[in-house]
Amino acid sequence: LSITNQLTVNSFRSISIGILAHCQIKKLFPMALNYHLVKRPDMRKDAAAGSELYYAQVRALKKVSFEKLCSMIAMRSTAFIGDVMLVIEGLLSVMQERLEEGDIICMGRLGNFRMVAGSKGAASKKDFDTSLFNDARIVYVSGTMLADIKKNAKFEELKPITDPDANNNGGSGSEDRPEIE
Repeated sequence: LSITNQLTVNSFRSISIGILAHCQIKKLFPMALNYHLVKRPDMRKDAAAGSELYYAQVRALKKVSFEKLCSMIAMRSTAFIGDVMLVIEGLLSVMQERLEEGDIICMGRLGNFRMVAGSKGAASKKDFDTSLFNDARIVYVSGTMLADIKKNAKFEELKPITDPDANNNGGSGSEDRPEIE
């Protein structure tokens, strides 16, 4: 092999080993969805008036920007970040075009996208026109990969960060506000 080909093969092996290691680490240390508890009215049929229960509410801790997502994908492949961005933008453009045509977009393990819209009723076929349609919406049905992620979800409670000095003001309220006597 030439030096260039050998470097390419070695780079590919390094990237593949890195991806494999990342996947193995994720299996050993599965990430958990963070949640906190909120008190809400008890909506069960047999609930006493005014009773409340604690419910879990899942919280995302951060958003992954488009640029960061593309960068993460580029790090796991031989593509540059610009190439990844170009392909994703192309995918979105084709999805828009095909959804507007009424096609179902099948994305393999990711799932399917399709447009749906209901309508108001008309007394006869002659009375029906397109103004009776409700707003169209896109329905997403998750694929096998996301179904597995949902099935294997783990949860971890977010503990509020408390300041030990927060309650040491003698109950007089916040010190930055004047006291009214």
